[in-house]
Parts: sequence; C-alpha cells; structure tokens
Amino acid sequence: MGASVVGLTAFGYNDPTVVILVGIALVVGLLLTVSFYLTIGLSVYRSVKKSRREQVKPELRSELIERLFLDTPRWNEWVEGLTAVEREVVETLLDEHLRELEGIEAETLRSLGDTLGIPERAARRLHTGNEYARLGALTWLTLLHRSEPCLESSFEPETPRERAAVVTLLQQTDRLPDGETGISILLDGIDAQFSVFGQDTLYRLARMDPAPLLRTASEEYDDWPEPLLGQVLAVCAHLETSVREGGLTWLTAVLETGNEATRVEAAGALASFGWRSEIREQPFVGRAVRDPSPLVRAAVYEMLASWGDETALTTLRRALVEEANPRALTVGTRALVVRRDSLETEPSVQLGDAWTWSVEQAQYDRLARRAQSAQERS
Repeated sequence: MGASVVGLTAFGYNDPTVVILVGIALVVGLLLTVSFYLTIGLSVYRSVKKSRREQVKPELRSELIERLFLDTPRWNEWVEGLTAVEREVVETLLDEHLRELEGIEAETLRSLGDTLGIPERAARRLHTGNEYARLGALTWLTLLHRSEPCLESSFEPETPRERAAVVTLLQQTDRLPDGETGISILLDGIDAQFSVFGQDTLYRLARMDPAPLLRTASEEYDDWPEPLLGQVLAVCAHLETSVREGGLTWLTAVLETGNEATRVEAAGALASFGWRSEIREQPFVGRAVRDPSPLVRAAVYEMLASWGDETALTTLRRALVEEANPRALTVGTRALVVRRDSLETEPSVQLGDAWTWSVEQAQYDRLARRAQSAQERS
C-alpha cells in the first residue's frame, strides 16, 4: 500500500527547508516595515509636540511672571485651564526659574509646584525601579524645598548619586540633623565612587564639620575602592585649618601603603595640615621623600614646601640635592621657590639649573599676572 506525501508549497517552492526560510524572511520583513512606520510616526508625533511646546512657551512664560508678582497669584484657576502640553511647559519654566530666583519670589513659585502636584508625583517616583526617575524626583523636592515626601516614605538611597541627592535635599530644607548623619548617608556601606556632584556634596558637608568625615575615613578607608578613597583624599586636601580635631594617622598610612595614585592624593591632603605640629614631627616624612615613585616624591616635595617650617624646608632641599628624576626635581624646586624668603642659604649652589629655571618661571608668572591685572583695571 503506497504512502501519500503532501508537500508544502510557497512561491513555487516545495522544499520544506526553503518554505521555512521564506516564511522567516516574510516575518522579518513585516516586522522591519512595522518598526519603520512606528519610528516615523513617533518622530512626527514628537516633532509636532515640540513645535506646540515652543508655540505656547512665550505666552505661558509671560503669564507666569505676571502672576508671580501679584499679591495673590491664583495658581489654581490658572493650572485648571491648562492642557497637558501646557502643564509640561509650565513645569519646565518652573524648574528654570527656581534655579535662578530666591526669597519671596522663589517661595511663591514653590506654591505653584504644589498646585501642579509635583511633590506627590515625586513621592511616587521614589519607589520606581528607575534611578533616573528617582533622581529627578529628589531634584524636584530640593527645588521646591519639600523634604516631607522623602522623609515620610520608606525610600532608602542606594547609589552614590542618590545618596548625594538626599543629603542635598536635607541640607537645603534644614532637615539634616548634623554632619554625622550626612556623612553616614553618603559613606556607610558605599562601594562605588561619587559623581562630581556627589564629591562636591561631600566637600560642602565636610567644610561645615570635618570631624565626622575624618572619623569615618579613619575607620573605613581601607575598605573603600581606590577611586572613592581618592575622592575623599581630594576633599581632605581642601579642608585646611577647618580641621580642629580628628585623627590623621590614616592619611600617613595611605601615603606609605596605598597605590601610586592614592599616595599622591594623600600627600596633597597632608599638605593642608602642616599647621598641626604632630604631623610635621612624625618619622614618615623621611621615608616619604625616598618613595620609589617620582610622582609621589614630587607630591611630597609640594607638601613639604606647603608646610614651610625650617625642618620641612631643610628636608626638602636635601631631598632635591639627591633627586635624579627631572620632573620630580622641577616640581620640587618650583615649590621651594615659593618659600625662598624662608631660606638661609642660596639653593642655586646645590640645585643648579633646576633652581635657576624655577626662579625665572616664578618671575615670569608674577609679571604676567601684573600685566593681566593692569589690563583688567584699564
């Protein structure tokens, strides 16, 4: 009894493999066509929406400014009559003006933010899975000076950017209890470096009260990733005489045991603390000028020159006499030139051309600054 075989046919092909490939090609072609028209449609929609926004923006800006200076701006009745596109434009204008205005005008604008329902929406976005949305929500709450939606929620900042945004919000609204709390939010359990904004937040917080940062660094610096440690060291380099208390032995430990980059940063940080005699008298200085890295030695030379006391300058001059690396020697001599009036003998006898060149550069810099100042005054 013979078997009957029914063949598949497509565009004249009856080979099953060819039929399957043709089918796949049709599906892919259809998907590409749909994707093309969706992309074109979305582009047209966005273009029309952008054009509409630009058309209504001047009128809405004028209306906002006019109401801002009324005794009663009556935001409610204005907002109720706005379309969805107009509300978006008004929120954009609100963001823009809140970054520029202060005082009564800024507070009046913040009430417009309340009318638009921004704090409530920001509170909901704090619990989304999108970091960008959470940062946007924290930014709005900071601009509006509304910390309650954040404080009353269960939101816990996770990323370095979120930590910095929360600290900024609490600072701007006077809801940060103390520097210890701020440093805890920024650094507890952190395993990544900050953005520029985050590092600036850390700096502003440390300037208010450096002791919590120094205590935290002393306990945790060894567990931080090297980029984060470098950022903390850079902040410490600008604290200077605001540091009245707090241990600095962790800085000397980094200078002796860190990698090349962090040793350089540690020397820069220690340069700011020369007024503390217990730092200048420690034996690590003699070891630091013999560091195997020319980059680190150069940073140490600048540190010693910044300290400027007799012992530090004597140590610096002796180290430069033995310095074989041209770059480190140049950096050291230029730093020493700044302290020339403090020297008892002429260093050119020992430092030769490097000293002469550094003196000439310093004189040129002074003349250039004088010429620029004279030009600015005229």
